[in-house]
Amino acid sequence: MAVINGKTQLFGLLGFPVEHTASPIMHNAAFMFLNINAVYLPFPVEPDNLKKAVSGLRALGILGVNVTIPHKQKIIPYLDSLAKEAKIIQAVNTIEIIDGKLIGHNTDGIGFIRALKKEANFYFKDKTVFLAGAGGAGYAIATQCVLEGASQIGIYEKNIKRANNLVELLSHINGECELRVLRNEDVGEYLGYSDIAINATPLGMKPNDPSTFDVRLLNKNAIVYDVVYNVPQTTLIKNALQLGIKAYGGLSMLLYQGVEAFEIWTKQPAPIDVMADALRKIVYGDTA
Repeated sequence: MAVINGKTQLFGLLGFPVEHTASPIMHNAAFMFLNINAVYLPFPVEPDNLKKAVSGLRALGILGVNVTIPHKQKIIPYLDSLAKEAKIIQAVNTIEIIDGKLIGHNTDGIGFIRALKKEANFYFKDKTVFLAGAGGAGYAIATQCVLEGASQIGIYEKNIKRANNLVELLSHINGECELRVLRNEDVGEYLGYSDIAINATPLGMKPNDPSTFDVRLLNKNAIVYDVVYNVPQTTLIKNALQLGIKAYGGLSMLLYQGVEAFEIWTKQPAPIDVMADALRKIVYGDTA
């Protein structure tokens, strides 16, 4: 790490807990590679202290932070403005601080889109999307898919009320995108003509977790994306690859949401390969 001095710029992460975050490794590697005099630190902020912590950002001259659970929604009232995606999703994972003004962004969905473009050369314009999960990740992904011009999105979620809320939200963004809440009996048919099937649930984080949906129901040209990143290959990804279906894990989404945040803060291109190597080492112990 570069020498810290009176000119060192400060960035960080607000969340609780934050002990296991990979973000400091990724961002500090980028700062070092680009010879930027900056450091990124994790700040454990209990929910009752969130307002004080946000005030402290201004007082300490911090230039930007990421936001993780449980603060992504609750931090919004303490911000000065929201970027487009954050305003739609009503969740913030990145804050840019300019002249003491706090601007909330959400880079999760954009990170997902960039990951698919880079890894799979996949573009969502006029595509049919199957999405399992309507929680925080699902909200961000679905919103960005609509903004990118997807023609249809089928949402499969055990909590039907939550799925309906997401459909209601998305319907106000683009009336041309056909939105459906899928019941169990609808899943097979919908998977059959989907261009991409996405797991945005936590299922897969444990080694013995089953697949979120049956990849045998997909058409041969579809691709699979699993937002789970803590294991190299979830059951879902293994099942897809065994059938010759292209499948990708969530580490790339984690990478590109960080890349987006870095570029928002620094106003320069992020060293993506450096950040990716740092992530692989901390998450998978990859020393290659």
